[in-house]
Amino acid sequence: MSANQGPTGPESGADAGGELPPDSPQRRMHYAGYQGESADKSDQDSMSSVFKRTKHPVDTSGRPKDPADPRAGGPDVPSGGHDGPEVLGTPPHPTDSSSAPETSVVRSGGTATATVQGEGGGGGGGITPRAPHSAEYDRRASRRAERLIAFWFTISIVGTVGFIVTNFVGDKHEQYYTPAMGTALGLAIGGLGVGMILWAKRLMPHEHAVQERHEFTSSQEEIALTEEEVALGFADSGLAKYPLLRRSLLAAGTILGGLVVVPLLNLTNSKPGKKLDHTHWVKGARLVNLQGRYVKIGDIAIGGIETVLPAIPVKEADGSISYEPKLDVHTKADSTTILIRLEPGVNKPRPGREDWAVDGHVAYSKICTHAGCPVSLYEQQTHHLLCPCHQSVFNVPDGCRAIFGPASRSLPQLAIAVDDEGYFIARNGDYTEPVGAAFWERS
Repeated sequence: MSANQGPTGPESGADAGGELPPDSPQRRMHYAGYQGESADKSDQDSMSSVFKRTKHPVDTSGRPKDPADPRAGGPDVPSGGHDGPEVLGTPPHPTDSSSAPETSVVRSGGTATATVQGEGGGGGGGITPRAPHSAEYDRRASRRAERLIAFWFTISIVGTVGFIVTNFVGDKHEQYYTPAMGTALGLAIGGLGVGMILWAKRLMPHEHAVQERHEFTSSQEEIALTEEEVALGFADSGLAKYPLLRRSLLAAGTILGGLVVVPLLNLTNSKPGKKLDHTHWVKGARLVNLQGRYVKIGDIAIGGIETVLPAIPVKEADGSISYEPKLDVHTKADSTTILIRLEPGVNKPRPGREDWAVDGHVAYSKICTHAGCPVSLYEQQTHHLLCPCHQSVFNVPDGCRAIFGPASRSLPQLAIAVDDEGYFIARNGDYTEPVGAAFWERS
């Protein structure tokens, strides 16, 4: 190596104001070939491929290793360069290193709490420490932070309990069910997350740690230092200092474990069974349109069509009967019906259904028997109903028989009648066959 570039050169010591330790980063920066600086043949070999490094073994500071060292893996590098035949030695083990890493941990206020292979802990290696948070010196601030964090952990507990209660008590067919489940789950996870973030920001010490790349095997001193740092970190977390924080975190974590049990318990829910074979139509229910108005005979012209839903009869305290229209989304999903008025003499009722129509008015399910799409396109001249999804066609006068397309089953017919006030009602109650896609019949 050249005199002004080697690890023992005068410039490295002069710049630092004296002789520097061979493993110091200041001396390593003056190593030949560092950051594009010129280097001789031996230096270039020791900094290039692994094969050349085995010929000229050096440690992490760039200094040739002792030939007596079994980890050297090759001959020493003389000061004048490499002489004699080149011999390919055994590559050093990846855990071999003769230099210890430099570690600096700077806490709030600029105090270096740990330094390994450094020049002391006062400066922290040029690291600018963060200012301490108020909880470190203000008892009231720490109590406020503790209560705030405990509040968010309590929110997590409420969300978890709400999720479990809604899952087992809530009505899965109501509109509130899915939003309530999502809100409760968000509170359960979000409350715990916000509490953990505030805990780290307001109660744990602010520190800035810098550590150089170190060897893979740790020395006993480093292991002892790590254990000390772990113990110090546990003390800094405040679990022992803040009992309310510890208890609320324990409660939130325990209750949050219920989220794992809920999906497993859902496997025990009963299957729908025959519930899918029935709709919301009951005997005596009036036919009401989408605007909530009862449909009366004479409201629909010949060739006209009206989408209707059931209005359930309710007996009042005085004995009178009132009707409650069912216009919610769940009723629309299975009970939507089409009321069509045909020309006199056009309808051809099937055997046993002669009294299911009134003055040319017939009622059929609006849900296609192929895939459940709404059948809503009526052609007056041909008396055909068309499903817009897959172009299934039904012949209305012939019991809404499927005559074209993928649908293979007729639309279910609803028996209707007229009450004393002239309003259409469900004559026999619900449909006599399953409504919707044909696969329900085969399930």
